[in-house]
Amino acid sequence: MRKTILLILVCIILTGCIVNTPDTASIEATVAAAVSTAIAPYESRYNDFVTIDMLTASQLEQNGQIQQYVADQIVRQMNSDGAEINPTAVPTVESGTVIEYADGVIVPTKQTYSYDNKNSNCVDAFTYVSDLTVPDGMAISPKTNFKKSWYITNSGDCVWNSSYKVVYQSGDLVSKANSFSFLKPGYFVQPGESVTVSADLTAPLTVGNSYTTYWAIENDRGEKFGSGAAKNVYLSSSFLVSNIFDAAQNFGSLTCSDDMGPFMCGVTNASSGRGVVYYDSTPMLESGRSGKPAIAVQPPVGENTTVRFEFGPLFFPRGSWFYTNFCCRPNTPHCDTQIRLYVREPGYGEQLVQEIREWNDGLMGEWKFKIDDLGIFDQEFYYIFEVQSNGGADSEDLILFTNTRIY
Repeated sequence: MRKTILLILVCIILTGCIVNTPDTASIEATVAAAVSTAIAPYESRYNDFVTIDMLTASQLEQNGQIQQYVADQIVRQMNSDGAEINPTAVPTVESGTVIEYADGVIVPTKQTYSYDNKNSNCVDAFTYVSDLTVPDGMAISPKTNFKKSWYITNSGDCVWNSSYKVVYQSGDLVSKANSFSFLKPGYFVQPGESVTVSADLTAPLTVGNSYTTYWAIENDRGEKFGSGAAKNVYLSSSFLVSNIFDAAQNFGSLTCSDDMGPFMCGVTNASSGRGVVYYDSTPMLESGRSGKPAIAVQPPVGENTTVRFEFGPLFFPRGSWFYTNFCCRPNTPHCDTQIRLYVREPGYGEQLVQEIREWNDGLMGEWKFKIDDLGIFDQEFYYIFEVQSNGGADSEDLILFTNTRIY
């Protein structure tokens, strides 16, 4: 038996039948060949794969589009009365120019060098272009905080830097502070460029009183100046403190948007493909009767498109009421919409509080409720109306809001 086993071992050794373990290089080669075989059918799709470089390029392109969009919104706000815009007052996106939205201020500027006017003989001046928020005469509820913003052009030959401020000059002191910066360090407004400047104001408690406050620009040398040849025409804000807010009477304080983003309130032509929101002083209601001044709202022509108008923030105490009527135009049998009311506390998301279908049924719709029931009293809130077309694309989906007020 032992001889048999020895003969078998000798046979295995002599015939080279011992199994050798493959080395690392052989394993790697085998794996590489298998992977190559597996991915061969997909090699033609390599050019479609997204790389880090492609993502970076896409982000840079989006940033440029956002900059241009912000500039376009400034132009729309400045052109709210339909008049032509002074080309020198319009910020443009060009090589070396940055348009930044920060802390509520839109800043066109060129980051080309640091600048200091203290040792310069330059002359400061500005030209008023327009109010951007809270038109003069607007009714504001007591204790409401609001930002008054003006759009101005640097019409002097000094370069404005982060030391420039909008400062209280005279009139009613209704602000949270006496001065407000409008440029971040390292940013500048060159001569001929324009900028938004703002002051944070608060409506006093006394109902029925009107208030007017005046503001100047202060340079980096501590010198105040206004506009005009004598530099004594100052930025101003005039408002009435009232416990009633009528949305139609304060149409200039509305902001408007549709599915594509913000647009200019006041445009009546819907042929551009955008929504429209405008003031109608003598509306004809769905019933065929004339009504009180209204806010006319029409979503873009299309299926399930939406349009919005918003006002606020407003502060109303416990016991206040919200009221509005709404209806279609007369002779619009295809008018069919969904209407929603949202509220939003500054710094928080929207809350849907009312929703109803409105179509041409010959009746006037109505919302009337105590804001106590919604818990939206004794705080500041924005109020957002949304009109959505129901189903088909129809140009008759126009809604009139009348008697829209909080009291």
